[in-house]
Amino acid sequence: MQEDSTRRIYNIQSHFYDWLASRAVRRRQTNAINRMNIRPGQWILDIGIGTGLSLGLYPDKCQVVGIDLSQGMLAHARRRINHSGLNNAHLVLGDAMFMPFADACFNHIMISHVISVVSDPLRLLEHIRRVGKPGCRIVIINHFQSAYRPIAFMEKILSPICVKLGWRSDLNLYDVLRQAHLEVEFRYKLDNLDLWEIIFLRNQKPTLVRYDQLMRGLVSPGLGPKRGKTSGVSVGG
Repeated sequence: MQEDSTRRIYNIQSHFYDWLASRAVRRRQTNAINRMNIRPGQWILDIGIGTGLSLGLYPDKCQVVGIDLSQGMLAHARRRINHSGLNNAHLVLGDAMFMPFADACFNHIMISHVISVVSDPLRLLEHIRRVGKPGCRIVIINHFQSAYRPIAFMEKILSPICVKLGWRSDLNLYDVLRQAHLEVEFRYKLDNLDLWEIIFLRNQKPTLVRYDQLMRGLVSPGLGPKRGKTSGVSVGG
């Protein structure tokens, strides 16, 4: 997906994005941020900050930098900051695949509903590895291609239509993780029918995870195999 067309699409969507997506997006973001163990004074990078839905979810005593390609989205985020008095929030207009930040400067990185939007997910992850401190926690919230072949086939067919809306529906999680060179901590869904997954990673070379094992199911963070909303197998090798 070309970034110029992406910018145009999300500039248009900025006028109704909160109405369309706020409830579902904030639900996942709230759950993930509550698990990130953010400490006072730490710096968080939120990639694809959009209209700033997540800004008020972070602890007051950390610093949050939100980057987005869309001027329209950032205009709404800036109004949200001013209206809510979020003095710890900072906004940057920029391309996530060419981020204007120094090396190793963030403690946590959030990538919410972005990795299937950019034209080169691996380049995005390369820049995330660069700007994140060693061991930095990285959280990805996104829809990925289903492991169930009939659904995966339909997602492949529908992807050209989804691209017109600003994202692709056939991004394969296994392919992304296999080439990312990041340590996977765990992945889960909020419920069994959720189309979006939450993946926690560390900015370090993988030492424990076996990706073939990871892809067999979902794992409950820190709790081991469990039935219900977050279920599946352990990701340890």
